[in-house]
Amino acid sequence: MNLKIIFGFEDFVPDNLCELCRSQLNPLNYDEGCIRCYKKNDSNICEDCLLWDKKYNIINCHQALFEYNQFIHSYFKNYKWYGDILLAELFSKDLYNWSKSNKFDLITYIPASNGHLEARGFDPVWEMYHKVFDLTSMLVKIDADKPQAQKNRYERLQTPQTFYFHPDRLDIPSDSSILILDDVYTTGRTLMHARQALEIVGFNNICTFSLSR
Repeated sequence: MNLKIIFGFEDFVPDNLCELCRSQLNPLNYDEGCIRCYKKNDSNICEDCLLWDKKYNIINCHQALFEYNQFIHSYFKNYKWYGDILLAELFSKDLYNWSKSNKFDLITYIPASNGHLEARGFDPVWEMYHKVFDLTSMLVKIDADKPQAQKNRYERLQTPQTFYFHPDRLDIPSDSSILILDDVYTTGRTLMHARQALEIVGFNNICTFSLSR
């Protein structure tokens, strides 16, 4: 703890990762990858973002903290599939540090569908972010044919729209800067559907974020 924390000028957020686990993470930034989505090893603009631009006229605005690797895969397997809810706070310090340098009028998230919520007993995206960000529920997700994690790349891109705008949120100014949170960005299909659901009702200043890319 430093003096700013001791005297209450900064919040104290413990680092829940040990040095061994942290050494297995690969941090992302746009200097070493895609400037629109932080994808590693793709210079300037990656093929995924060019696809969204060409096919859907969407200029992607996404940030992520870590590259998806075996450590991240194991983390989500234990957290989401085995239901170890304590792991929701594993990256709290990293998320807190990012939040302090990125400000938005309103922050929302990718909600779990009723089927997934009933099966898991908790909403993994909300649990991961709600203690760091002031979250506003804006989206409702309907159950899809099968989870995104069980689909290959082609199947992910062909997934139909599964989101619609929360009817009780019509009082939000349309010019608000909005951030949509998700846990993992693979092809971007889920976040693009969520973004389009907000654009349909008049929101245009939208960015997205995920723990991993």
